[in-house]
Amino acid sequence: MSGLLLSFLTLWWVGAAEDVQVTATVDRNQIGIGDVINFTVSITAKSSVQVDEPRIAGLDGFDLINTSSGIETRSSYVNGRFITEQSRNFTYMMAANKKGDLFVPSVKVNVDGKIYSTDPVKVAVSGERRMPPVAQQGQGGRRAPPDPLEQLDDMEELFNQMIQRRLRPGLPPGGGGGPAINPDEAFFISAVTDKQKAYVGEQIVANFYLYTRGQIRDIDTLKYPDLKGFWKEDLEMATRLNFEQVAVNGVAYQRALLVSYALFPIKSGKAMVDSYKAKCTVLTPSTFGFGRPYVFTKTSKPIEVEVLDVPVDGRPANFTGAVGRFRVSAQFEPLTGATNQPVTLRVRIDGQGNAKLIELPKLELPPSFELYDQKSSAKYLKDGSSFKEFEVLIIPREPGVFEIPPVQIATFDPDAKKFVTVTSQPLNLTVTGAATPQALAQAGTPGAVPPQGDSGPQLPQLSTDIGETSASSTTAPVFTLILYLGVLGFLAQQSWVRFRRKPKKASLGIILKRRLKKVRERAAAKEWRLMGVEMTNCIYYILGQLSEQGGANQDLEKLLEFTPPSLRNELSTPLKDILAKAEALSFAPEAMIADLTEVSRVNKLIEQVESVLMKAIELADL
Repeated sequence: MSGLLLSFLTLWWVGAAEDVQVTATVDRNQIGIGDVINFTVSITAKSSVQVDEPRIAGLDGFDLINTSSGIETRSSYVNGRFITEQSRNFTYMMAANKKGDLFVPSVKVNVDGKIYSTDPVKVAVSGERRMPPVAQQGQGGRRAPPDPLEQLDDMEELFNQMIQRRLRPGLPPGGGGGPAINPDEAFFISAVTDKQKAYVGEQIVANFYLYTRGQIRDIDTLKYPDLKGFWKEDLEMATRLNFEQVAVNGVAYQRALLVSYALFPIKSGKAMVDSYKAKCTVLTPSTFGFGRPYVFTKTSKPIEVEVLDVPVDGRPANFTGAVGRFRVSAQFEPLTGATNQPVTLRVRIDGQGNAKLIELPKLELPPSFELYDQKSSAKYLKDGSSFKEFEVLIIPREPGVFEIPPVQIATFDPDAKKFVTVTSQPLNLTVTGAATPQALAQAGTPGAVPPQGDSGPQLPQLSTDIGETSASSTTAPVFTLILYLGVLGFLAQQSWVRFRRKPKKASLGIILKRRLKKVRERAAAKEWRLMGVEMTNCIYYILGQLSEQGGANQDLEKLLEFTPPSLRNELSTPLKDILAKAEALSFAPEAMIADLTEVSRVNKLIEQVESVLMKAIELADL
């Protein structure tokens, strides 16, 4: 009984894995007023699906700043079958504009004609956002008080150095928000940007420092900068205060970095790098060392940044938003392909700037190359560089040696104030094989399913010749009784086996009908490529379950080796025939599948798939 239950659970899980999953998440759910969050709607499916852009409405308490979307499709062609897994993400950058428990409302998404709804997402918005206190370095999280005489010597040396250089390097000239010095203050917070004028999409580095002349016992961050009007990437966020000695305007201080951001202006005009607010407990120096602790709250001064539009005059047609200094590389993987089999073109863009905002330019491919799918990934690194990588799935339809123009991307160099075109190395691809794969030679001729025989057990033949029974009158009654008892036992055993197999076979039948429903939907929409993929996956899935080999990494002949002889003998030919047609619909050129896409032949093919696979389920030894 436990084996039967396990079979049910396994089949239920397999069936559930086929369903579309739609989820909504935020990157954080505790923020302050003006803080920016990323709200992401993700749609995942194990088969190709048509996804409309989500409908988001009623954003009470949030301002929508920016939107982006991406698709990740993992595709592979293994042993004659095309396997596709998709994940689509829609990201909405939004800022909270009021205090309280806010909700990003339920979002509706149309996936293959069916409406899915996400759950509302709660975001707690406070007037001031807090974080746990950051302790100074040192034993036990406390820094040992310095020797007063040594500290005076250090401060005198720093003062002498300051006379020579006036201002420590590291507070960049022309940068914004230099520290406003009041020597009587126990500590202050200063914001520094490496520029106060930038183009849309140009990188600005903003650092927030704590300066002190005393000893900081603890710090409580009351508010991080909101940074409205910027795309923000974290460069460094201190988990402890690492002080260095500096001199500013002739005054000796200890300085520690609190947080560092890479900022990218979103639109032209005036943008504000707003304040960082913190509360500190400070031990101030006195004649005999450090006195009693005092608690102060300080706020950095905001910095205004002038944001310029990227010039329109002279803007190349292939400019897709790359502001900074980038390079591009491209390569086919593998370098040699076969006709009607997919190859991957990998394009990578990396450099100084925000590569996440760059889109793939139009590719100049030969007419015989068919674009099948595309996915991308991007990352911003802590050193201020970033990259974005595109994987483009291409199916060459003709053999030959192809020289393809390099991938070119127009970038805007904000330092030189001009557009620059970066170019990959030239691309070459050798395509082998005939234009028509041998496996599709008979794809245009529908195969007939052979007559299907009785699948019941073959019972022993009993003699009905009266002469034979009279020849052994003394042993016949006993022999006949034993024979009949044996037959009854055999039938009882077969009935029990069939009783135990029935649930799994019934479950496979339900899964088959569900998958064929998707095939019919693709056929009704005349999406022949997707119909072929769905049909191919359906065939391999059912055979993988019947053979208990999984099916994803096995070819048809291998799977059939693990099925009963009756299934192999009866269904091998029709299975090969319908699989050839399914693969033709998936990969063959449009001109070659014109006959297969006639309505009557499509319906007949689907009926044939259902008939053959249902018969395979019936014949399987489950």
